[in-house]
Amino acid sequence: MLRFTLFLFFGIHLNTFSQEIDFPTDDTGKYTFIEVVELTGMKKDLLFENGKKFMKKIKVLNSKTGYLRVDNENYEIYNRGSFYVYRIGSVKKGIGGAVEYDIKLEFKDDKYRYTIANFMFNEYRKNRYGKFEPVNGKYTPLEKEVSTLNKKEWDKHRAVIYEKTRELIRNLYGQMIYEEEKKNKKVKTIEEW
Repeated sequence: MLRFTLFLFFGIHLNTFSQEIDFPTDDTGKYTFIEVVELTGMKKDLLFENGKKFMKKIKVLNSKTGYLRVDNENYEIYNRGSFYVYRIGSVKKGIGGAVEYDIKLEFKDDKYRYTIANFMFNEYRKNRYGKFEPVNGKYTPLEKEVSTLNKKEWDKHRAVIYEKTRELIRNLYGQMIYEEEKKNKKVKTIEEW
């Protein structure tokens, strides 16, 4: 009976990792997160400023150049970001790779639209000194299917990337609804002191 319950527990536990993540795709089959978010009562100038604050925080790992582009006339902001994906080993975790993505924000009164696309995975390996470093020139689109030998690890990476992208979207929403309270400070002038 104990063997059966352990088998059932591990069978269910392993099955949760093997489920496919359903990424949203565009017409060409590329993974693309796109949504129009309605925020009634918020002007596009305030949304645009909040979007600039959010996009300034997004960086590409190990890059000295900035990718932030702001279009003040059309109320659009473009940036490129990245984050690490970790590989869990038998003893400790290590960097499995880094994912780079493009993000675009567009603003109108009472709404904004985000587009997160062009996910590229750069695999990391240990160098001869035991430090993790990127494999040069090996960028793999996230949509690409890999061999059956690496499929299990690739699916785990995809699941982590999906969750981190959803977290990025939640953080964006939190920044967009932020409204600074302006307090009018009254300055007291005393004639006689």
